[in-house]
Amino acid sequence: MLGDVARQGFARVDSGLLREVAERLWYAGEVPNLADVPVNLRPDAGYLVDRLARFNVLPKERKLRLLSAIRQFQPSSPAPKAEAAGCKDPLAVAWGASMDLTSRLGELMPYQTRQYALDRTKAAA
Repeated sequence: MLGDVARQGFARVDSGLLREVAERLWYAGEVPNLADVPVNLRPDAGYLVDRLARFNVLPKERKLRLLSAIRQFQPSSPAPKAEAAGCKDPLAVAWGASMDLTSRLGELMPYQTRQYALDRTKAAA
């Protein structure tokens, strides 16, 4: 799914797919393997995971596990394409992402609340 999001681009990706990726990282405990993502899409996919891992909805240990899993794929120096693309998020620049996720973050806000997490837990029971 990360590859699909990166392939479509953050500006054009379907909000349902973006939400599903976020929920899998936040609530299902998935730890993606960026080695499974095509090399040309890894900067965007890595940035997406890195950005979503920093939301407060994740417990510290899961956050650290996610960040550790993707760290090896982060470029050692920022790629110029992120700055040329006008990325405002320093994390996007660090990853060399083709664009940043800033304009889409508001869509994910309702899914990172304690109440939403509680409702998901109740629905699963």
